[in-house]
Amino acid sequence: MRTTHRKAQEVAERDQKLVRVALDMICRDGFHNLTLGKLAEEAGYSKGTVYNHFTCREDLLIELSAESARQQLRYFQAIADLPWDGVRSMYGMTLAYMRHAEVAPVLFECSLTARTDAVCEVASEQRLKRRDLIEAQMTQVVGYAVERSVAEGAFSNDDVEPGVAVDALRAYILGYAAMHLLSRRFLWAGEEGLDARLKVMTSMVSGLGWTRLGVEEVVKLHQVVADVVDSVAAQHAPDSHPE
Repeated sequence: MRTTHRKAQEVAERDQKLVRVALDMICRDGFHNLTLGKLAEEAGYSKGTVYNHFTCREDLLIELSAESARQQLRYFQAIADLPWDGVRSMYGMTLAYMRHAEVAPVLFECSLTARTDAVCEVASEQRLKRRDLIEAQMTQVVGYAVERSVAEGAFSNDDVEPGVAVDALRAYILGYAAMHLLSRRFLWAGEEGLDARLKVMTSMVSGLGWTRLGVEEVVKLHQVVADVVDSVAAQHAPDSHPE
């Protein structure tokens, strides 16, 4: 039994190492230059060993998107543990989602690409199920914040239900992230664009039905969330990973 447990742990550790090395390679050379053969050479394993973990490059991409989801889940859980009411937790998780695109751009970009049918149709069912499980946990954490905001009377929209409003909010964040990833020179990029980003985000959240918070309070929430995200990211980032 101990031998079986030890082998399973070794496989998991090797899996994590391959993900870390792949991230380093993508940061350096771009995803289009990454192959499983190059990954094996960089990580110091045989091709057979790497293929035992990832049957194709799409499998690796799914695992990178799962790692992105794991990081986001940690942020959301940390925010859920703060002494905030439901609506402030909603604002906080929205800010954390946006912050994730800034501190882990490669992971975030991989998570976007890994949602496409072209990737999902090729990747193994096992990898997809593992990612789906993590994303389901994220949904639970966000769902709890939404339920609290509704119970506390902080959501009111006669046209759409809270779940639809959350999906619309996520679409906005993905749009922001995509622009951020395409170019750091776009209108809201950098610290100089922070004021505009927060105002637009507040308008989106409140426009969808949640209570509107004042600018000064949103700025304070942003600082708390940035500290949470940066702290959690630093705790879980390997020393070799440049993001």
